[in-house]
Amino acid sequence: MDTDLPGTPGGAGTAGIDVPDDLLAAAELVPAGPTAPRGGPPGGGVSLARPLVYALPAEGPRPRTALVCFPFDLEEPPDGHGYREVELAVTFDDEDLCALDLRPAPGAGAGGGERVSVFGLGRNRLRWVFRAGAGRAGLRPDGRWTQALVRLPGRFTEVHGRLTLRAVLDHPSPDGDHERAEVRTRDEVPFRLARPDTWLAASLAPAPSEPGTGALAAFREPPTPDGGLPPGQHRLCYAVDIEKYSARDNAGMIRAQRALMRVVKAACAHAGVDWAGCGRQAQGDGYLLVLLPDADVTRAVPRLMAGTAEALAAVNAEGDHGGTPLRMRACFHQGIVHEAESGYAGAAVVELFRILDSGPLRTRLAEERDTDLVTAFSDRLYQDLTPHGYDGLSPAGFERAGISVPAKGFTGTAWIRSHPRAPDRASGRAAAPAGRNPR
Repeated sequence: MDTDLPGTPGGAGTAGIDVPDDLLAAAELVPAGPTAPRGGPPGGGVSLARPLVYALPAEGPRPRTALVCFPFDLEEPPDGHGYREVELAVTFDDEDLCALDLRPAPGAGAGGGERVSVFGLGRNRLRWVFRAGAGRAGLRPDGRWTQALVRLPGRFTEVHGRLTLRAVLDHPSPDGDHERAEVRTRDEVPFRLARPDTWLAASLAPAPSEPGTGALAAFREPPTPDGGLPPGQHRLCYAVDIEKYSARDNAGMIRAQRALMRVVKAACAHAGVDWAGCGRQAQGDGYLLVLLPDADVTRAVPRLMAGTAEALAAVNAEGDHGGTPLRMRACFHQGIVHEAESGYAGAAVVELFRILDSGPLRTRLAEERDTDLVTAFSDRLYQDLTPHGYDGLSPAGFERAGISVPAKGFTGTAWIRSHPRAPDRASGRAAAPAGRNPR
């Protein structure tokens, strides 16, 4: 992961671990015409997040189709002002790049009569225009997202382009009425999307309010003609999931996803895990990492566990998590994994998620309010690692739990441990480093 893209400074975590910053740019909105809004800053501002890229399954080793998501947050305008219209424009520099689908779709609506217009299908220049409904309420100044399903030209190594944002601001006039003025970002904001930054699209069907799901549900590549079984390899798998994700509003979900991505990337960096080499599958409220077959499990597991705890503490201390601190479940397992048409398949992946979603793991996180992270090992992984003290790992702190999912015909055993947070999180200060060797 390149954390030093132009205009995208890396973020230093406050818990002794580097947490990559997901911010592409924070831009001021300045007057675009002769009528400037009065009574404060020109028109608030906007935070443009780094675009997210979900690779769709396709024939051959390189994806040719991808879903690109552009999340952004409008800042609160000055008192008495309100957004009547917001337009996000995306230009891909490669003119051969073609948009196959755009979401939100034209005519899509939201609360308060908000409507969306979309332009650029079949082109490399795209625009989404959000318009407020009738009345003075205006657009909500919170998180939004747009997404484009694109056909990638040639060999996909990177895609780059530019973003601009324009808004129509309703502002008070001297006679007590309201006037409207146009504001926009002062400059174009460049972005670059490299292949190592892509996520493999999941075969699951997340809620339609989540970034990157609408077009995925509407478009699928055809299966390979020969229907052959892809190679199976013994892989270490690591999955994480956010507690009570669906209880957040749309903006909260977007921010939680960004924060979770930062946590996972920082944990990989801390563990020395090759981010570009990992298989990655987005789950909406969580992520699946499938490490390379030659990964050193004895080092990767304890260091990913410690890195996740430290990065989560740092993100929660910063407060950019969607209104409610992130609390997470995590699980490790290993076994035979196949890279299938729309995700990773195999009994090892199934067991991993059975444990991650199990009652004992959910209950432990719900009941232990002094922790934001609980981790489970499958029984096989636990027996392979903990008796031998790899990288300081030991059985201390783990508790055995029986896992039973009758509806799925699954029974198994997991070993669960909590990661108590430092006592000063409530004060807004960073948690102390969790240490490299968890015990």
